[in-house]
Amino acid sequence: MNLKTNIFSVKFSLLQGPKLLIICVFSVFFSGCATKFEPSQISQLKSDGYYESVPFLGKKGYFVKKIAPEVYFFSTGVYNNLFIVTPDGVVITDPIKGKGKLLKKAIAEVTSQPVRFMIYSHSHIDHIGDAYLFSGEGVEIIAQIETGKSLKKYRDRKRPLPHINFGTNYSLSIGGITIELIYPGEGHGEGNSIIYIPSRKIMMYVDTVTPKSVPFKNFAYTADILSQMKGIEKALKLNFNVYIAGHLHRPGSKEEMKEVLEYYRESKKASIEAIKNISFLDVRSKTKTKDVERLFGEYLDTVAEECYRILKPKWKHRLMGFEAFTKGHCDIWTSYHRTQKAP
Repeated sequence: MNLKTNIFSVKFSLLQGPKLLIICVFSVFFSGCATKFEPSQISQLKSDGYYESVPFLGKKGYFVKKIAPEVYFFSTGVYNNLFIVTPDGVVITDPIKGKGKLLKKAIAEVTSQPVRFMIYSHSHIDHIGDAYLFSGEGVEIIAQIETGKSLKKYRDRKRPLPHINFGTNYSLSIGGITIELIYPGEGHGEGNSIIYIPSRKIMMYVDTVTPKSVPFKNFAYTADILSQMKGIEKALKLNFNVYIAGHLHRPGSKEEMKEVLEYYRESKKASIEAIKNISFLDVRSKTKTKDVERLFGEYLDTVAEECYRILKPKWKHRLMGFEAFTKGHCDIWTSYHRTQKAP
């Protein structure tokens, strides 16, 4: 199976109006992807950098795609998850907030089997906010211990507590297929875990490394950025071809995961270089203020601008979200260097 950088084939067309609107047409899965732009489109894309469109979903509001035997990819365009259909029942993951009814429809499209298990990747409400729609049907919920602890604090009836709480690893076997749950350590959210199907070479790792995208704002508000990077490194040691990130309209490839990890590393390196390039005394002489807080704020902003400048030539037209989030990443790294480790 040859998995190229883009999982689905995408064709772009320019519509009238001040903004570039995009229509995605999906071809046969794993057939490779060719992205074509007219010359007029290319010039308009340069200012924003690289990006991919959300596909047209029509009245359904979702699409579902079989990506391997027993394994289905479910997407609402911005959010996604997977579910596994076996002779002994269905295993679902992360019933997305506000999309649980659509997930039920998607499952009904491909099987009449009941849902038997529900796996939480982590506790955040945007990903598991519709869990209550499945919990009253005799479904067993599985999550990492820290996820369970967080949900106890939230006391949210829409996010029912797990029945099975695991520590580092948990193995679920159902209908001839095995699903491995792996906790790689503290990162994006409490208990954020890898959902891995070895026999299908498929992984789900949510909110940590979105294909062809820089990390979300402030590294997705991660509790420990270095631990999160180590989590990605652990994920890359697994034997997989396809991964589901929880966001974006398509799955990603192993090479795309490596690419985003490279951005993590280079943003750290660029922040160190920026700190060395920017003199606090120079900023003070240009700012001319007696307000110490404003002065330090100007210094941090200047360091972030320099870090952004260093990263821009390589990454702006390579990963989505560069213009929106990179300066924030530089801020996070600057704070890290000044509070935990001097560059």
